[in-house]
Amino acid sequence: MQNKNITKLLAVLPMAALITGCGRASINANDYLEVNIDGYDTAAQASYSIDYEKMIEDNAEAFGIDEKSGSEVLGLEMLMAEHLDGKLDKTSEIKNGDEVVFKWDDNAAASIEEKYKVKIKLSEEKITVKDLEEAQKFDPFEFVNVVFDGISPNGGVKIEEKSEIPVKGISFTVDKTDKLSNGDKIKITFGSDSCTDDCFIQGYVPEATEKEYTVEGLASYIQKIDEVPKDAFDKMDAHAQDVMKAHVAESWSDSEGLKEMKLIGNYMLTPKDSSLSTNVNNSLYFIYKMTAKDVLKPDDPNATFDYYYYSVFSNIVILADGTCSFDLSGMEHAEGTSTFGIKSGEVFTRDRYYYWGYEDLDSMFNKLITANIDKYSYESTVQK
Repeated sequence: MQNKNITKLLAVLPMAALITGCGRASINANDYLEVNIDGYDTAAQASYSIDYEKMIEDNAEAFGIDEKSGSEVLGLEMLMAEHLDGKLDKTSEIKNGDEVVFKWDDNAAASIEEKYKVKIKLSEEKITVKDLEEAQKFDPFEFVNVVFDGISPNGGVKIEEKSEIPVKGISFTVDKTDKLSNGDKIKITFGSDSCTDDCFIQGYVPEATEKEYTVEGLASYIQKIDEVPKDAFDKMDAHAQDVMKAHVAESWSDSEGLKEMKLIGNYMLTPKDSSLSTNVNNSLYFIYKMTAKDVLKPDDPNATFDYYYYSVFSNIVILADGTCSFDLSGMEHAEGTSTFGIKSGEVFTRDRYYYWGYEDLDSMFNKLITANIDKYSYESTVQK
């Protein structure tokens, strides 16, 4: 039996003599039509085939065909496949009790009847579907673990098989796989259309093909100053002050010259665009107002002046258990040198002495914040 998809080819057949009058052979086209219903209840598929070769063999005399002439038979088959066809009214999602109807094309036989001594009867073929087996239901999401990893807002998702899935060819797709934050919603879809059909063919039907998950359990980069736990905040502050005071004790000519180091607030920088890859996911600046002995007034032991200094910690993370993770050894701060009046780094000079930091708060703000405003958002709690 030749399938319509194979035999429906374009061909040029030599013109046959036009036969008129009585004596035409009557052919019921439905005798050569086969409609197949395959699959399982509610998910079966219908297809059809037309046995043109058998139709010609059974009516060889009417078609004027010599059984020994294979080329004539083949040519006629191609002509019939081109002109004698139809379609099913339903081909998928078929269930028991459905009626599937094959309807021939209205003018399907005309070209053939003009050339040969035949009369082709065309009528609808109706098939009532019955005896389809029920597919076994299963939940594909019971067989996988959805694992969130990475650090919010740059988290990711992995789908891991936790036990063997009963069907072959299964696959999952996720609508968003990266740049995830705790609380985000993602949708996981089971299978493509072809994969789902494969399940039906194997006798299974998924109870659901998609499921929504909430991103949770990710460590997260701190985005706001008040997200920093107090114990972590105090530890950073103490370390920053210790480093500065050690510098004073080691490098200042007057180790008692620093009168006060006062924390006046913080700046927090976070990337504006989370889709861009960056090594710095947050920066927490500790801003200090420094009061030091005024070397310009050596005769006045009580004379002082103020300036500003900072330390910064980056990539501060809140872990899934709520603890804060940061690298004390990675702290950076204002520093530099001045040799023969040539300054390098973040320093300013006063007489023949140099100091780490800035003479005024606006200069510090411009350096730390304004210069980075195109890439980073900022928050400030600094009080002058």
